[in-house]
Amino acid sequence: MNDAKLKHQSLIFGSLFFLLLIILAILNRSVNMPMQTDWHKNINSEMRVIMSEFKNDNLYIGFEINLSDNTYTYWSNPGDSGIEPDIKISTNNAINYEVQWPLPEMIKDQYGTNYGYYGNVVIPIKISLSDTRENIDLYLSYNLGVCNSICIPIDGKIKIPMLDSQDYYSNKSNRGIQEALKNTPFYRDDGINFINAARLQQSNNSEIINLRFSKPVRKIYPMTTKNFFLSDIEDIKDSYINYNFLLTRKMKTEKISSEIFSAVILNDKEFFIEDFIID
Repeated sequence: MNDAKLKHQSLIFGSLFFLLLIILAILNRSVNMPMQTDWHKNINSEMRVIMSEFKNDNLYIGFEINLSDNTYTYWSNPGDSGIEPDIKISTNNAINYEVQWPLPEMIKDQYGTNYGYYGNVVIPIKISLSDTRENIDLYLSYNLGVCNSICIPIDGKIKIPMLDSQDYYSNKSNRGIQEALKNTPFYRDDGINFINAARLQQSNNSEIINLRFSKPVRKIYPMTTKNFFLSDIEDIKDSYINYNFLLTRKMKTEKISSEIFSAVILNDKEFFIEDFIID
């Protein structure tokens, strides 16, 4: 009887010990997940990925770019002569992602008007994980332009070890991503529109889009579209009650009547995205 009892107790303790090892392995796997990658050096720049920020039930990671002095890289709409950036996330697990672009600077020079970032910038990327609670590797691939005395296209790929769990990252926070999201334009939620008219005009065999505002605005940055390109042709002023863009059709046969354009509008206290169509 004693031998049987000891054997039974031994089996129980062995099972509990095995269960404890599993729990410790899971906890250790979570504890050891890095919250940033190493810096990856490139021409006049270095990049890394930082984790993470949880806002409005959305998980964000950050693509951090550190640029050399007097060097800039481009916004999602690079402008007249810029290199359009391309940032992609890939993995063996199914995830959705969306790159969020912080507010850029307007860069005017002899080549036209471009939009970009100097110094250090964090580009938030909203991702949705599969919640398998397994270790996974994401890969961030980038193609960017960096400009100093000349503009050079660069590319690279960064491996991002993560735990495939939204819950794990829900209590994590990163100040760099927080600040980047504060500086990222979104649509207004109050229904107020600043653009009250958008008209297509002809001038010296060119097509001009003229925007009229209900209130003065400080700046307006056109966002990218699939079929058209808007080029800034205004002089720099303190504010504008109307604004003109040169319209270029990527294909001459494209119709403009049903096209929805988007722009980032800046006034003294805020910035936001607003859509418009041609009247």
